[in-house]
Order: sequence, then structure tokens, then C-alpha cells
Amino acid sequence: MNKRAHIIFNGNVQNHGYRFFIKQKAIEIGLKGTCFLNELEQIEVDIEGTIEQIDQFLQFVQRGVNPQTEKNSFRVELHNDLKGYTSMESDIV
Repeated sequence: MNKRAHIIFNGNVQNHGYRFFIKQKAIEIGLKGTCFLNELEQIEVDIEGTIEQIDQFLQFVQRGVNPQTEKNSFRVELHNDLKGYTSMESDIV
């Protein structure tokens, strides 16, 4: 059964490659969704996949998205409603 996770990263998340690493890891795991910098300068991630895929992604996030920077705080909301993403998109390359 697929789930959707909405994750918001707080702190100094700009110009450290977070969105790049997030997108690459999500693609590697097989997740679909979006990743972008919102108007509050937080990174917002909305992903869909199996609970195992989401758990794997959250483990990656807990270890630290970018090994060259300090860990940032984040919050996660899990949802049963899906948006039907077909790829992993971000507001960067």
C-alpha cells in the first residue's frame, strides 16, 4: 500500500545542495513527488511510495541530507491520500 509523506526542512538549507541530494535519493529509492524551496525559504518535499521506500528515505534524512553540512531540523506528515505523482520533480536541475 502506498503512502504520501510531506516533509519540511527548516534552518540553513539554501545553497548546500539539499534539493539536489533529496531528488537524487528519492529517484534512487523509486519515490515520486516534488521538492522545492517555499516562500519561507524552507525546503518542502512531497513524496509517494511504499511505506518501505518512505522509511528508507526518512532514514537518509535522519542521517543528514548533505554530508558536508550540519543536520537540519525537519518535520514529517504521513498521508493516505495520494496525488498521483509520476516522476520526481524539483525547482532545480
